[in-house]
Amino acid sequence: MPHHGNVGYNLARTITLTGKVTSFDWLNPHCLLHVDVKDANGNVQRWTVEMASPTALKRRGWNSQSFKPGDQVEIDTHPAKNGIPLGISSSNSYVLKTVVNGQTLPAQ
Repeated sequence: MPHHGNVGYNLARTITLTGKVTSFDWLNPHCLLHVDVKDANGNVQRWTVEMASPTALKRRGWNSQSFKPGDQVEIDTHPAKNGIPLGISSSNSYVLKTVVNGQTLPAQ
């Protein structure tokens, strides 16, 4: 998978997704969190949130079990510019607010 940067994301906008984890891919170059989020009409939309590399997240105290299917999450993310359900919540230099089952994961 080629490394692509963050040009496709609206870094000037932050949204909060609240939903249920379906899976968490702990892989390079970026970890991916998959979350089912209900919209205002109750329709479920599957979001993919791109995160930092496993090494960068591990330095913050995260691991491959930080998210498990069924976990309730609240995660701040910068959404994709084209409107698809894709966001970015971290890079090697930052992590946006992430809450799993009521507990905030470390950002630094």
